[in-house]
Amino acid sequence: MLPLAIGAMLYVTVLNVVLLAFVGLPALLIALCVPAWRRQMLRQPRRFGALGLVCLSVVGAMSGNYWLDAANDRARKPTLEHDVQVEGLPLPAGTRLHLSTVDPLDQYDQPQVHGLPSLIAAEFVAPHRIKGINVTALEMFGPPYVKLRLASDQAVDGWPCANDTWVTFEIDEETRLQPDRWRFESCTLVANTEMGGLTWPSGSYVHRYGEEYELTPGGKRERVVLQRVALSGPTLTLKLDKQQKAVGWEGQLNDRITFGDWQYPRLTRVREDSPHTLLFSPNKSNPAHNLRTGEMLKAGHSILQRSSDGAVLWIKPNTGLGLADW
Repeated sequence: MLPLAIGAMLYVTVLNVVLLAFVGLPALLIALCVPAWRRQMLRQPRRFGALGLVCLSVVGAMSGNYWLDAANDRARKPTLEHDVQVEGLPLPAGTRLHLSTVDPLDQYDQPQVHGLPSLIAAEFVAPHRIKGINVTALEMFGPPYVKLRLASDQAVDGWPCANDTWVTFEIDEETRLQPDRWRFESCTLVANTEMGGLTWPSGSYVHRYGEEYELTPGGKRERVVLQRVALSGPTLTLKLDKQQKAVGWEGQLNDRITFGDWQYPRLTRVREDSPHTLLFSPNKSNPAHNLRTGEMLKAGHSILQRSSDGAVLWIKPNTGLGLADW
């Protein structure tokens, strides 16, 4: 706590000195232009001379530092005059780059030409092909991800990704400049894509999790029906495998429903736990109600039912199912 307080005091002190210097220097110059004030200053040359020297030093140092930073910033944002290949990443002439450093050595003390391996962003003057897709920009703020902005609607790793949106790839330090080794991570889908038996509106998103993919809808779609269950559109997540075949889904009920003997209120969590079964998880605000026995099931437990007839297969605590209570 004490080092933090000392640091804050030093920061405030330096800030005050800088502000006073930037105010004091023009004030002294103005005073020199007024005869009465100038005569008074000349009576105390040492005091005002020292004050002027301090102000001039601070202003000069700050101005020099500003111009140096501006020059470094310009150096880190060059425009390529000719085509360049940075390891496996081709960059055409005219590309506007953003480098993290222009030092001759990288963070591992390895030589780097003009700092190009420290690339963190690029804008292309025309659509440029990287990893088999046409893109207009690249962002690479370090592992684990790199992003490419699409120049048109395109299929990326088999997924229909929308024009002028970012496609994300997973990378590591070894593969960051080797596009052929980037692994698809996510993108925004082309509007009205048909997938998993549903039409996905503009803004829908696909994201890879391990060996599976999850689709979430965009826009303001209020209601989606899956396996005779009406879900709240924004809460829907559809899971697919590598072949884009639906393997499960989850969401929250859009309406109150009766399934078998159980009645579930709106916003109850539900998911396809395995083929032909549905898992319902009541929340704290609205418990589930068994219409036959009158039993109430509150948050903390989930019910697995057969999707064909609603038969209860089991009721278990959420702690053993990896589900959070809310």
